[in-house]
Amino acid sequence: MANVYILNLKDNRENHDKNDDTKFTTCMRNGIISIGWGSEESRESSAYKTAINKFNEMKKGDLVWTKNPKTKSKFYLLEVVDDEGYDYFENEKEYYIHEDKSFARRIRKIESFSAENLPNGLTKKDIVARRTAERVHREFLINATLKIAKKEKENKK
Repeated sequence: MANVYILNLKDNRENHDKNDDTKFTTCMRNGIISIGWGSEESRESSAYKTAINKFNEMKKGDLVWTKNPKTKSKFYLLEVVDDEGYDYFENEKEYYIHEDKSFARRIRKIESFSAENLPNGLTKKDIVARRTAERVHREFLINATLKIAKKEKENKK
């Protein structure tokens, strides 16, 4: 069974607007989810280490909810398509996408939904993370997400 995660793609670097959507659009354009867009020093923070642990837990087939931090009105259901993440500090030439370096997972978009039309009884409040990356443990949300992913995959066949 796939695990379900919620991910914030806010830009929390100093001197950046955390509600800007540059990080989000860069990730979607490149088919990745990415964290750690700061300096090497930022990698020492407990928040970064917690987020990296969640990224390292993710496996191929796991599902991830995220949203555009600028609009906050559309939610995206994504599927992880690899079993390992990529550290831009180590794989800069192959995975470099931004002037800052980060850690990423390759993904594919399953579907997007407006906040007002979330399926299977979900509400916006259900799929917003307090941290950068969180694994979902609520059975209702896991089951609803798995049903959505299954239905969307069947519709695309």
